[in-house]
Formats: sequence, structure tokens, C-alpha cells
Amino acid sequence: MVRRGARLNRKHQKGFLNHLRALQWLTDKEYFVFDNVSGLGPCDVIALDTKGNTILIDVKNGSVIYRMVNKRQKLMGIKLLMVTKEGKCYFNKS
Repeated sequence: MVRRGARLNRKHQKGFLNHLRALQWLTDKEYFVFDNVSGLGPCDVIALDTKGNTILIDVKNGSVIYRMVNKRQKLMGIKLLMVTKEGKCYFNKS
């Protein structure tokens, strides 16, 4: 339960907005998008294309910091979707 009057800190606001941008970008690319509503688990989003191919996605801030999937995510085939501060999205090449 969220406390009345509670506010997200700046980091959480940024993460929330980037997550929404990622969902919009995937939808614009004509994926069916399934969001992880619990906030728990190794991926944030599952995207399904019109051919039935799935992509397991972890959404990250596309800052200058080099990001990569962890060992568990790598074994599961999870891809990183980076979102820049300008709102542009791209899949990480790692």
C-alpha cells in the first residue's frame, strides 16, 4: 500500500518514465507488449511480434555507464532495451 501523499524520488521518476517510453516504443514497432506488474523478476517486459517470436526485455537508462545483462538474464536470453534521456530507445548490442 502506498502512503498517502507519497512521492517518487527523482531516480524512480526517471525509471518510471523510461519504462513507459519503452512500452510506447515497442507498441509503435507493432509488438504486443506484456508488462511485469509485480516489479519482480529478471525481466521488465515481454514483447511478442506478429509471427509469435518473443523478446524478454530488461529496460535500462541509456546513460554513459556500460550496461550488460547479468549471468541469470544471459542464460534466459533477456535483452537490454536502453532509453536515453531524450526518450530514444534501442537494444543494447551486448
